[in-house]
Amino acid sequence: MFELVAPKVGGITASDGEWIQAHQMIEGGPSVLYDAVVLLPSAEAVSELVEVAAARDFVADAFAHCKYIGYVEAAVPLLARTGITDSLDEGTISLGDAKSVGAFVKSLGSLRVWARKPSVKLK
Repeated sequence: MFELVAPKVGGITASDGEWIQAHQMIEGGPSVLYDAVVLLPSAEAVSELVEVAAARDFVADAFAHCKYIGYVEAAVPLLARTGITDSLDEGTISLGDAKSVGAFVKSLGSLRVWARKPSVKLK
């Protein structure tokens, strides 16, 4: 099951020109609502997304909440703008080909990347 979260109410135009209706907009559908996220911006759209605070928060919160994040190459500037590129781990998976998509989907059975969570030391 998935939902499309778009920058604006309504949806997006796919690379083939087809309109795809969105289920949520970024400002109304934060990543906390989802078990995992996939970042699929176009190279043209990512320059606008990096300037949208809600988009940056969506990604940063997903990472902070130990969620699996799949991403395409065009999303790298958004990852960089959130400040997490130096912390990418086995739960942030580049989706460059069918094999990597399969690996991403398989990893979702783990639900979270608990190793990302800093240890809490109680006194």
